[in-house]
Amino acid sequence: LLSVKDQQMDSIRSAVETSVSSTVKEEIKSYSAAVQGSVKESPVNQTVLKKVVQDVVQGEDRAKNVMIFGLEEENDEELNAKVDEMFQSMGEKPRVEVCRVGQKKPGGVTRPVKVTTASSTVA
Repeated sequence: LLSVKDQQMDSIRSAVETSVSSTVKEEIKSYSAAVQGSVKESPVNQTVLKKVVQDVVQGEDRAKNVMIFGLEEENDEELNAKVDEMFQSMGEKPRVEVCRVGQKKPGGVTRPVKVTTASSTVA
């Protein structure tokens, strides 16, 4: 009687192991197929990626600029000194590059000043 019960237990154990093994293999294959399918459906487009990077870089570059309007323009002006004095009056001493924007026009029209700082945290 015990040997018959042992044979039945071995048979049941074998059936369960086979069933579980095949189910696990099928589920792993279906998961793998699902992952591969989702990757193929949404590849990273090189042109889109390039555009995003350019937008971020351009935004960072623009964040370093400050435009100053109404700063009087003189013939032999020391533009760097004027801008440095203005920043010092605000308690800042950033490294900057300065230039007037646009062409000089007769009639006393004051051109804006573009100030480019070394870091976007100052601007």
